[in-house]
This record gives sequence, C-alpha cells and structure tokens, in this order.
Amino acid sequence: MKRLLPALLLAVSLLVAGCTDDAGPHKDSTGQSGPPRISKSPSSQATALANRYHAAGGPRDVAGIQQAKKKGGVPVLTVWTQRKDGYEQFDDFATDLASFLAGEGVNLDQGYVLNVYGPDGTRLHTYDTTPENNS
Repeated sequence: MKRLLPALLLAVSLLVAGCTDDAGPHKDSTGQSGPPRISKSPSSQATALANRYHAAGGPRDVAGIQQAKKKGGVPVLTVWTQRKDGYEQFDDFATDLASFLAGEGVNLDQGYVLNVYGPDGTRLHTYDTTPENNS
C-alpha cells in the first residue's frame, strides 16, 4: 500500500503535467542552434538499469537509463533509445518508466525531469513534472 500511493500520485502528476517533443530551434549552452543533443553513450550502470527495465517489461529499444539530481534533489532522468522518432504514446512510456524507477527506490515525490535521446544523440522528448513547472 505504501508503494501504491506514490505511484498513484505520480500517475496523476503525469496526466496533469505537460510534455513536449518539440524539435524546433533551440540554443544549447554552447550557443549552437538546433535540437539539444547528448554526445555520450550510456554508461555501463545506465545500460544495466535499462536491462532491469527490459526484464520488468519495459521496451527493449531503451538502451540506457541514468538518474542524477538537480538542485533541490529533484531527479533528472536521461533515457537513451534506439527509436529515431521517439514515443508516440509518450505519457504511457513516462508513466511506466516512473513506476519502474519508483520500484527501484528512486524518490519521485518532488517530481522529475525526463529527457529522452535518440540513437544520434538528438533529444526527442523532455518532460518536467516538478511543482514549479506545473503550478
């Protein structure tokens, strides 16, 4: 029952929160135009977490999952995928991923930021469920 309430709250926050897969022009910290990119491939730890996600029923095209924390302790989740066009049913993907990570002990009570990158390093989705961005 203790795990059900956070998962339920998370699911509700995902439904209320916004998602964008906008690939319009952006400027990154280097001043380059274009969609944000990630240049590195997933670490062995991120790959191992993705393998556990697969074993739990997650999509096999997820190549890596990494968790970091931004100021204030909010998790920043990075997902590497083999999909070139992202997830058509992104809300379902994000909900399933969050549920899996909560089961792995990741505290999502303060929301989280999720960035999904394609095989060429282009950001396909960004999703922010933190209260300050959803009030």
